[in-house]
Amino acid sequence: MNMPVFNDLNWDDLRLLQLIAGHGGLAKAAGAGGPSHATLFRRLRALEQRLDLRLFERLRGGYVPTRAGAELVELSRRMARELQVVTEGLRGREAWPGGLLRLSAADTWMQELLPPLLASYQAKNQVQLQVRSGNALLDVQQGETDVALRSGGAPPEPLVGRRLAKVEATVYASRQLGGVSDKTLDLHPWVGVDDDLAHLASARWLEAEGLGRQVAVRTNSLTHVRQLVRAGMGLGALPCYLGDADPALRRVFDPPREWRSELWLLTRVELRQVPRVKRLFEHLYEGTRPLLPLIEGRLPQPAPR
Repeated sequence: MNMPVFNDLNWDDLRLLQLIAGHGGLAKAAGAGGPSHATLFRRLRALEQRLDLRLFERLRGGYVPTRAGAELVELSRRMARELQVVTEGLRGREAWPGGLLRLSAADTWMQELLPPLLASYQAKNQVQLQVRSGNALLDVQQGETDVALRSGGAPPEPLVGRRLAKVEATVYASRQLGGVSDKTLDLHPWVGVDDDLAHLASARWLEAEGLGRQVAVRTNSLTHVRQLVRAGMGLGALPCYLGDADPALRRVFDPPREWRSELWLLTRVELRQVPRVKRLFEHLYEGTRPLLPLIEGRLPQPAPR
C-alpha cells in the first residue's frame, strides 16, 4: 500500500481544515467570515485529491473529520498553540529578558502558599509568568503549559518531575459546630465534591462509608469546601495546608495514611533543561522546605480566635 506524501502540505491547508472542523461545515465557516462556500469546497476537494485522502465525512448534520482529517486538525491546533507561544515570547523579550513561563496550579495552592514564591522567582529572573488553574496534568501533556504543580503520584511518561512534599488530608469541622467526633460522622451534613474531584481518596472514602447521602452541597473546588465548612454547612475533607491554617476549623480525626498524596512539579522532557524552567524547579523546591510542616500535616493548628 502506498502511503500519501505530505511534503506539499502547507500552513494554509492546515488552517483550512481547522476552520471547517471548528464550524462543522462549509456554510457555517463561510458565514463566520471565512472564504465563500464555493472557495472552501474547491480548496478542500483539491487538498483531498492532492493527498489522496478523504478528510471529512459529508453528513446531513455537517462535516465530520475522518481519522486522517482529525489527525491533521489536531496537528493544526498544536502548531497554532506553539506559534502563539513563540510569538508571545518574541513580543515580550525586550520587556522580560527571562522569557515567558507558563505554570498550571490548582487554586488551592494559589490561596496562600505559592504567590510569595512566584513573586520572588519572577523578580529575580525577570520572567513573565502566565498562571492558570485547571487540569494540570492534561495541560502540560498537551503543551498548553510548561510546568505543572500537581498533587498525585509519580509523573507518567513522557513527563518528568520532582517531588516536593507529601500532602496530608483529613476531615474538618467549623469550631462553631458542636458534637462532632469520629463517632458521629453520620449525624451531620457534609460538604462534598463533584465528579471533577471524585478521584480524591477522601471522596472515595466518603462514598464507601455511605456518607454520600449526607452531602448537602457538592463543588468542584476545595477552596469552596473550606469556605462552606467554615460557614458551618457541614463536615468536609481538606488537605491539611488548607484546614490547619484556618483557625475557624478543627480536625475531626488525624490524617489517614491512605489519603496521603504527593506534591510534584512536572514538565515535558524537552523543557527540563531550559534555564527558566530549571530555575523554577530549584526555586520552588527550596521555597517549599519551610512549608513542609504545614503541607505534611505536622504543624499545630492555630488557637481559635
